[in-house]
Amino acid sequence: MSSKIDQAEAAVSESGIIGKLSHYSPEIVSTIFVELDTDSSDIDIVCSYQARDVFVNDLDSILEGFGSDTLKVSDDRVVGVFHFNGFMFEIFASETPVALQPGYRHYQIMKRLVAAGGPDFAEKIRKLKATGMKTEPAICHLLQIAGDPYTCILDIENWSDEALVSSVSKVK
Repeated sequence: MSSKIDQAEAAVSESGIIGKLSHYSPEIVSTIFVELDTDSSDIDIVCSYQARDVFVNDLDSILEGFGSDTLKVSDDRVVGVFHFNGFMFEIFASETPVALQPGYRHYQIMKRLVAAGGPDFAEKIRKLKATGMKTEPAICHLLQIAGDPYTCILDIENWSDEALVSSVSKVK
């Protein structure tokens, strides 16, 4: 039986979604790919647009191809959702370049944390998530970082690898 990561990779590949969004710098930022997922985790993709209305038209056409019409447009972002091969895909886009978007930055931090803490650290996060906690609050709880977890987790970006390993090794 293939792993959830293998199944998610196949769904991404078979959907062709990355190619369909190629003009918008798509990046996958799903907890599935860093093994911090739960049964209900989706495949998140972040994008960047320069012209919101053009992106909305393109994404609407893409979503129609998947039989979905879940598209939410606001002044500063666009979110589209579709289902494919047993996975929910959520596409988030804004004018902000992908590398500067919080979702992308959080994902890069998660990759570093899992690399530093290994499977035991990842399992502790998954256990907290199983109680209903979201990923960022679970990470901040384990690392004893106070404040708004969605903002505070970004501080980890500036931690050296040594500081990261040291902090993760203290988690009980």
